Amino acid sequence: MKIKTVKITVQTLLFILICVSFWYLRYPLSEKFNPIYLFQLSPVTFLISNFFTAAVFMVLFLILVTFIFGRVFCGWICPYGTLMDIASFIAAPLRKYKESQPSFIKSKYFLLVLMTVFLFLGFQIFYMFEPITIFARGFYFTVYSVKNNILVDVFDKIMSGNPGIISESIYSFFKSSVIENRHVVFNNNFITFIFFAVPLFFVLIKRRFWCRYICPLGACLAIIARLSLLKRKSLICSDGCLRCVNQCRMNAVKNDNSYVSQECILCGDCIDGPCGKKSEFVFLMPFKKQQKLNQKNGITRKDFILWSLAGLVLFFGWKKIKNGNRNVIRPPGAEDEESFKVKCVRCGNCMKVCVTNGLQPVLLESGFDGVWTPKLDPNTGYCEYECVLCGKVCPTGAIRKLSEKEKIYTKIGIAKIQKDVCAPWKDGLECLVCEEHCPVASKAIKLQKITVNGNEVQAPYIEEELCVGCSICENKCPAFEKNKKGIIVEPI
Repeated sequence: MKIKTVKITVQTLLFILICVSFWYLRYPLSEKFNPIYLFQLSPVTFLISNFFTAAVFMVLFLILVTFIFGRVFCGWICPYGTLMDIASFIAAPLRKYKESQPSFIKSKYFLLVLMTVFLFLGFQIFYMFEPITIFARGFYFTVYSVKNNILVDVFDKIMSGNPGIISESIYSFFKSSVIENRHVVFNNNFITFIFFAVPLFFVLIKRRFWCRYICPLGACLAIIARLSLLKRKSLICSDGCLRCVNQCRMNAVKNDNSYVSQECILCGDCIDGPCGKKSEFVFLMPFKKQQKLNQKNGITRKDFILWSLAGLVLFFGWKKIKNGNRNVIRPPGAEDEESFKVKCVRCGNCMKVCVTNGLQPVLLESGFDGVWTPKLDPNTGYCEYECVLCGKVCPTGAIRKLSEKEKIYTKIGIAKIQKDVCAPWKDGLECLVCEEHCPVASKAIKLQKITVNGNEVQAPYIEEELCVGCSICENKCPAFEKNKKGIIVEPI
């Protein structure tokens, strides 16, 4: 069997497996099928997490695999890379690619260094470029929610027509195994989709453009792959057809049929192509001297100065617009605001797994450095009193794992009665919704008798020391006026 056929088969199966694991990231959570491990493979995620102990073995495993086989992760496993290949295949009739002699790719290494320096200065922008998290956000916030909601609507329409026992059994199967029996919505999903989709159009410029010039994970693995044991052994190309040069999706093959090891993603194009007999992959000792790339394309003083200036402009611009205040309600177990914004990789796992759909992506509510971090939005859901799933799926430790006993005492906010909106306080009307829904055993929301407009009613008040800020009271409150409910929860 051709290596390219094997690669496409494995790549397709892994892509399906990853999508299935993302789809089923929900309650009840499967510990063995938890996609957290895919995120923890990335050295970038490990760096962001401040060397999170739970991820160390996953990172070491990928480093070892890369040292032996090269950038096999980029070519065979990465789900965003697979989408790049699919996009290139679709774009092939529209664009004839013509590659030139490969040169040293500077941009992705400069970006990696720049983002790493920023990270240690307390400013994390890896989340905009890390491929696994880009794919996950796009999948969770757009693909999954849209498809799930369409399926829910379709089955609701079918069942409303009393279709019979066969359809009911099919619906029961889908409800328990395929769809969530509710609409799942995420804020700002169109903006997320733009960031997810636009890089895919870069293939109209170059195949795997993102992987060649931008991807920080690819840059990390390329550094290791330079020393990999598995090497491409090639014969001298006598007829000079340059077919392998044009076929290589990473522009890793040189005009003399040799190659750039750190750019090769083991796609198999050069082996299974028309000149396949002129190359093969064999295991060789590392540190073997390779022909250097054209030195004029290396890092120059001008490059260093320009990238440094760009970094300084971005950094001081960030300092002016950075907001370190906690303006939103964070998930239970979240670290302090500054650490949370740095360690959160914006993968979306916590938001996807939230059983009430209450965790939503932030846009600018907590500052420029808080984009796509999770917040609890009482308009869409609330924090289930004994639920600890968000901590179980966080790959960086930005949200700590809590036991159920710890969780019920973990404060994330404090409820406040809005007397100008609350029905008992404002109009003297009986309403016990917030008190009835309060999950705290001794009730953080209590009632007192008051007289309003000549009516004696039970009105709610808050025992702040008991309130944990779960926000179910605000979510269920029926009183609404001027974009404000009768009870709101403020972050602590």
